[in-house]
Amino acid sequence: MKKYILSILFALAVLAVSSCSEDYLDTFPTDQLAADQVLSTVENQRAALEGMHRHMYGVGGSQDERAGYGNFMINYDMLGSDVVNPQRGSGWFISVYKWIEHRSNSSSLVEHTYDYFYSMIANANNIINSIDDVEGNEDEKANIKGQALFYRAFAHFNMVQVYGSRYVPGQNNSQLGIVINLDDLSNLGEAKARSTVEEVYAQIDADLQAALQSLTSSSVTFSDKSQINENIVNGLLARVALTKGEWADAITYAQAARNGFDLTNMTDVANGFNDDGTSGWIWSSHVIPDHGTYFASFFAYMSYNYSSSHIRNDPKCINADLYDMIPDSDVRKGFWAVDQADIDAIDIPSNFARYPYMNTKFEALPSGTLGDGDVVLMRVAEMILIEAEANAHLGNDIAARTALLELVSERDPNAVLSVNAGQALLDEILVQRRLELWGEGFNFLDLKRLNLPLYRPQRGSFSLTQAAITDMPAGGPEWQYVFPISAINVNPLLEQNP
Repeated sequence: MKKYILSILFALAVLAVSSCSEDYLDTFPTDQLAADQVLSTVENQRAALEGMHRHMYGVGGSQDERAGYGNFMINYDMLGSDVVNPQRGSGWFISVYKWIEHRSNSSSLVEHTYDYFYSMIANANNIINSIDDVEGNEDEKANIKGQALFYRAFAHFNMVQVYGSRYVPGQNNSQLGIVINLDDLSNLGEAKARSTVEEVYAQIDADLQAALQSLTSSSVTFSDKSQINENIVNGLLARVALTKGEWADAITYAQAARNGFDLTNMTDVANGFNDDGTSGWIWSSHVIPDHGTYFASFFAYMSYNYSSSHIRNDPKCINADLYDMIPDSDVRKGFWAVDQADIDAIDIPSNFARYPYMNTKFEALPSGTLGDGDVVLMRVAEMILIEAEANAHLGNDIAARTALLELVSERDPNAVLSVNAGQALLDEILVQRRLELWGEGFNFLDLKRLNLPLYRPQRGSFSLTQAAITDMPAGGPEWQYVFPISAINVNPLLEQNP
């Protein structure tokens, strides 16, 4: 932890943490103020929180790392089965796709993942551990603290899912997780051992409950969907409960998360996934055009129309087997072009590569020139799918079918109530989850939490040369990221994964 140093931007009081290098130790430069001085007013606390919102869609680093959390969404799907990378193109994400980079202790992926989320935690801690002593409006302070508590939980949740062993519902989960960090910058030099997976999840739950309490007690509200509110906290609680197999809690939190939001309708769901004004979006990063990350944005890698070498060579395609499961009457069938006439009709320049099964789900705006677009982070559809899946796990088939129909009836005018039961119903729900959330960063994490194997069919635009692997059995050490060697060098108590 000692590697982090606080970089203070006086005008904005935005907090950012440096890279993993041992060059960054524990003293402040003499021309900078300590964190407690910068965070001495409510206004500066709010400015620091705004820096964390900005951190969600744009950070420093190499080009493929600067997309903020969007970078991790792409990595989670590149490690999965449903997003197909047809050829090498620019080379970005290709070693992730091959299941190489997350198993290398010197790779940029494991270093950037470690740095990104621990910097988020450190910045959240500086707010959490100081704001109670700051003079100012109590409502404002409660709102800021609640949002910071959420970010600390969100970062720990991401970290334990990738670096820790899978959470096994119903067991004590004493397997190693990650280092829990609740310290502000002044105590980051202390070496710490990894906590168990169970202990990490207990901390995540505690932070989210505290966040909910703080946000509920405050009258401060925002229309901006990048600001954390009770709905978003409940949504993350639903994700955590689903991962832990706490099915009844997952249902309760998912329903609370979508309270006041409508499911995106059949027309708006095909609008390019680039506008946080879309109904059904609960949480998103609102990207201000002149603050965008351009060639390093989420849309510069996942859209079909952004003019980058990556998109021109590597339009993202769908697993052909999954595509074949979509009824012709389902509006989502139009998210991907398969027939030659549909491929030729895609509105992109002639120098862009065109592949069967390529996606048109994500559209960069305006006209693909800037790479701008709001990045969706949580939707009503996901919450409905959590409710359906949790009910199926509980054996509540009628409730699961009803929730599922709520979603699919807004995607397919011919949809009818499922007649499946038991495992067949659960499988149907999981297929719908893969379809609905394609490209939004869930596939690898879903496979891991469900203890399912990776399987990539050699059809469509799949290239074995580019993917290197077609399958990976569930449960092996390959499903864990290794820790970066730079972090182990700094923290001798950090035990490496197998």
